[in-house]
Amino acid sequence: MHVNKIKEGDMAKEVESEFRLLPEEAVILRNDKVGTGSSILPVRSDELVLTNQALIHIKKELFGKVKEVVRYPLADICMSGGKPQAVLGNGDNVSGFLDVYFPYETAHFKMEWKSDAEDWIDAIIFAVTGEDVKAKKEQEDFQKLMNFAESVTGTVNGMKKAFGIKSTEQVACKCSSCGASISGIEDEVVVCPFCGTSNKMRAC
Repeated sequence: MHVNKIKEGDMAKEVESEFRLLPEEAVILRNDKVGTGSSILPVRSDELVLTNQALIHIKKELFGKVKEVVRYPLADICMSGGKPQAVLGNGDNVSGFLDVYFPYETAHFKMEWKSDAEDWIDAIIFAVTGEDVKAKKEQEDFQKLMNFAESVTGTVNGMKKAFGIKSTEQVACKCSSCGASISGIEDEVVVCPFCGTSNKMRAC
């Protein structure tokens, strides 16, 4: 078990010493409204800090006094399919529940909003694997949109042809005889200005 803890009653100076970043360690994300993940308890004033080396849970008492600091090395997080096991936990539809799996325990955290927990999952994945989940999702969504647009365009053009409606789409092609670049409306015949060959316009 590699979890480092500071016990209840330690001075703030000692807590600060424990939290001091290690060489080449940097803070990625921080949240000071974190609970223990129970669906019964409200969000508390615990603090959760993500660095490029560890997940740090600062447990606090009622009036903000530090009770315990728990440091979970990112290298200890269980992996599945090449991804760290940081997932949304079960809870209500508003608050965010973050479960992080380690060989020695499962860390449960409750946050104000579900979107907060989702941001933490993305940040943990990035810290462990270097994969930018948001950028990847945006790229996938854009590709889906482009595929949908192409599908709709193809369907509309197909329907136009089926009903005998001429296309007004401009296409570019090469002359079948001399290879010169020509353009015109799809399915119309265009005479090449260079060699005089008639070409039925098709997108090339």
